[in-house]
Amino acid sequence: MAGVSAQGLTFSFGGSNLTVTSVQVSDSQDLIDGSHLGIGPNQRREFVGGFATEREVTIDYISTTVLAAGSSGALSISGPMSFSGNATLSSASIGGSVGALISGSATFRVA
Repeated sequence: MAGVSAQGLTFSFGGSNLTVTSVQVSDSQDLIDGSHLGIGPNQRREFVGGFATEREVTIDYISTTVLAAGSSGALSISGPMSFSGNATLSSASIGGSVGALISGSATFRVA
């Protein structure tokens, strides 16, 4: 299968569009230890899936916009990869240097 470019991908959060240079969507689920005290010496522990799956979206972007951690809104990714949902900004940073564009990084937790 041939690779697919992320070129043409659009990103918006809380109604604001950002020029994104990279995006990463990660899912995780905590496992619950279902073992009990009656388990034998050579028996395996039993793990079961948790009640919720957490999804995080991390982006790098070009903008002078300072995103405020703790803010919530609708998140939308469209283009070669599509995803949308309500999200809360868990961390953000922005910076710049001589000869470079002002850019930032942000991580969102999706409900």
